[in-house]
Amino acid sequence: MANTTRNAIVQALVEGILTDLMIKTNVQNVYVDENTTLAAKLAEIIAAINERAKSADVTAEISTAISNLIGGAPETLDTLKELADAIEAHKDVTDAINAAIGNKADKSALEALQTAVNEASHTHANKTVLDGITADKVAAWNGKAKVTVGTSQPADMAAGDLFFKLVD
Repeated sequence: MANTTRNAIVQALVEGILTDLMIKTNVQNVYVDENTTLAAKLAEIIAAINERAKSADVTAEISTAISNLIGGAPETLDTLKELADAIEAHKDVTDAINAAIGNKADKSALEALQTAVNEASHTHANKTVLDGITADKVAAWNGKAKVTVGTSQPADMAAGDLFFKLVD
């Protein structure tokens, strides 16, 4: 007789009611196919993820993302600290922008703001990158399922998330 796998529900009569039983098992007893345990498959996946994280592709992708984020910014403005210092140094421009936004500036105020911005000669090279971040992309990213391993179920577990409980 061939070795076949079948799905089954284990039930027992408890106090006169037919009840589904939960079977406690571990990754060594669960098979994902005829010859592979869940433990072996998880080890294979973890090894593949660890190898991928070390690959030159990931390093290249990170370098490209950083380069795109900096987007040709001058060396004096290519860190958050340097940008914050530049904004602080041009506080009058920042204040003028905030005032114009808050007051729904008229045409003369906008012209004064444009002059102040032009005099500061500050440009933003990452505009296309930032403009490409849409609400749909953010929602898709935030909607990704997560996998948690621990001794107690996470309070923020959502539909589609996986939780692997560690037991003694």
